[in-house]
Amino acid sequence: MASFLLLQSSPALLATWHGLSARVLTNGPSAFEATHGKDLWSYVATNPALSKLFNESMACDARRVVPEIINGCPGLLDGLDSLVDVGGGNGTTMRLLVKACDWIRGINFDLPHVVSDAPACVRVEHVGGDMFDSVPNADAAFLMVIISLCIYLFRGRLATGYGGG
Repeated sequence: MASFLLLQSSPALLATWHGLSARVLTNGPSAFEATHGKDLWSYVATNPALSKLFNESMACDARRVVPEIINGCPGLLDGLDSLVDVGGGNGTTMRLLVKACDWIRGINFDLPHVVSDAPACVRVEHVGGDMFDSVPNADAAFLMVIISLCIYLFRGRLATGYGGG
């Protein structure tokens, strides 16, 4: 969790929060882009220390969330031969998934500078590219940020009794 807190309190991200209210009230670039003159991904690509911290933070989230998915949704990946993790960072999510589901061939897909630092893993291929151009072919795609958000929302509904059944 330390890497997540360090990322959120880094000067680059804190500077963005200082301009957030002005960005919400106008129609223009994101608060990050307005503050730094480029989008988050371009900024991180040119700042190796922040890139490492960002990837460590995402890996921290994966180590927390993926076991919940595997244990909470048994059979979810049954029938799949291949799975691509879109925006997979250093491959932590895919490594955890192929370890738990030994029949899956994983593809860790992220920007080239990100996957270039990803450690090798049996049954995981690291592929560099841009998801806005194309995504490697697989039986299914995995998008960690969306799944994490769904878990948080689902838990909130269960805790409050909202959401039916």
